[in-house]
Amino acid sequence: MDLSDLSNIANPGKHSSFLVLLVANFADGYGTFRDKIPNGRKVPHPCDPTTIWGGVGHEAQGGGGQRNPFGLDFYREGKTWTPALCQMDSDGDGKTNGQELGDPDCEWTPNKVAKYIVGLSHPGVCEPLGDPKCTGKNAFLQCDDPPKFTCDMEEDTINQTLKFPRTTVPPWETNYYCMTFDLLTDGDYHLIGSQPLIDNADVLHHMILYGCKDTVFATTTPQSCGMKKQNCDDMIALWAVGFNGDCLHKDSGFRVGVNGYKKAILEIHWNNPDKRTDHMDGSGMYIFLTKTRRIHNTGILLVGQNYIRIPPRSPRVVVTANCSRTDTSRFIVNGPVYFTRALNHMHYLGREMKLEYYRDGKKLRDLSYETDYSYDSPKTFEFTTPIEFRPGDEIITTCVFSSMNMNRTVYKGDATNDEMCLGFLTYHPMENLTLTTCTQWQDISENSLNAYGDKVIIVNGCNTTAFIDDNHPATAAFIKAVFDNCKMLSGCIPECRAFLTEAMKNPCVNGSVGAYYRELAVEKRQQTRFSMFTALDSCNTEIARENCQANCLDTCKEDYKPTSEASTATSATLMASILFTIFLCL
Repeated sequence: MDLSDLSNIANPGKHSSFLVLLVANFADGYGTFRDKIPNGRKVPHPCDPTTIWGGVGHEAQGGGGQRNPFGLDFYREGKTWTPALCQMDSDGDGKTNGQELGDPDCEWTPNKVAKYIVGLSHPGVCEPLGDPKCTGKNAFLQCDDPPKFTCDMEEDTINQTLKFPRTTVPPWETNYYCMTFDLLTDGDYHLIGSQPLIDNADVLHHMILYGCKDTVFATTTPQSCGMKKQNCDDMIALWAVGFNGDCLHKDSGFRVGVNGYKKAILEIHWNNPDKRTDHMDGSGMYIFLTKTRRIHNTGILLVGQNYIRIPPRSPRVVVTANCSRTDTSRFIVNGPVYFTRALNHMHYLGREMKLEYYRDGKKLRDLSYETDYSYDSPKTFEFTTPIEFRPGDEIITTCVFSSMNMNRTVYKGDATNDEMCLGFLTYHPMENLTLTTCTQWQDISENSLNAYGDKVIIVNGCNTTAFIDDNHPATAAFIKAVFDNCKMLSGCIPECRAFLTEAMKNPCVNGSVGAYYRELAVEKRQQTRFSMFTALDSCNTEIARENCQANCLDTCKEDYKPTSEASTATSATLMASILFTIFLCL
């Protein structure tokens, strides 16, 4: 534990006022103007680069009122990004507006991605702020001390520093790295807050701290990792661009120590779009711990949709999900839980998002609602009076995306150029909820597809409890039959074709359930499952083509010409053909 790094923070005492300022930026009524300039939704605040300056052309951060020098030039140019405006140096700091906004070659047009999306600066504020050339040019800018991180903390509150050693950031756009830390175990603590320790703001995108079960593989140096952590599924601290720190509700905390989490994994997301090789980072977190345990143990529930397909050049794509009454009835035990905070999460195509709370089919309230969502400026919704959530209640997640600047289909994924539709709900008491996620894949509950416990779960006719277990007698027999009759990448052999008539009646390999398990086999690198599905699908091209010819429109028939190349096709070509055929003829 290292207290010296916190010399700028007042020593917490009884009733000391530590009030976190989680800055939420609100654009003015002309917020759409931000889409008329490159990176208009990502311009950093000159006084605090961890927050976004919403009203880029105005003297006020949130927009409205007097225009700053860039706003005046923008107005004179007809409120349009022109080559002349791009080449101007509105704020007189020696950099053109295009250089400051990531369009140094003045090539950007609306609905396009700028050449650079990091290393931006404000085109209406002369920087560096203390430079002699900026004297008298920033009179409107009131740069007080950056917002201080403050929480209500018990008098015995101490901190622990969890920090990466200085590490080379790989030359890839998206990097997730993890490292395991030992938490304090000399007593029983509640974790009640956290604060970022930022080393390289140019690449640091977000950090998540996961509480671990006692049996976890320790990574004592930063290692590349995915977003799923085996035996470390419980999120206990979060930082994202725009946050100064995090405080939990006054009545609750995460259990740490002798009777709680003894280890934690810190996940850091580095964003390196220029694929530079010279970036280093040693960021981390301070976590605040108290032995004066609060009334409740805290948990975080993840809700949302994990099936996302956003076509290119689409102005509005709506994705929804339901944390259903079936799920909440199964997993909320021993009484209700109480929500204390909500947080929306999408990536750069996200425009609007809300979490709606229903009981008996009737909407009770919004838990969150952002009509002008910004990935780089997250907003939390705090509930001073916790919101009761009972078994059988529902949460509807709605995400709205715009892909007008994309020329490819965007899928759900970890990278910033992928997308997500997730909500994070902080609640207590943790003991009353027996799961950490309540998400959907298409219209199916993922809790049903993953079949918790011994209870038999039937989804669209599929016994998911049995099917996810390769050693279950029925599943083992099915897999063996597939391999006995069909061969991977060997084309549509006669015995496989005959076998498939009955095999494809299995609801676990058909429809949306089958599609889910196919995708899961790839995502989780399940070798046996992937081999089984590849063998099982070896005749699908021919069968789908024949069904298409029998049942589809003439245009569909023309897309499928009989071929004999399937037997020699590569796996990539074969799978693409299968998926394309099924897509057209469903």
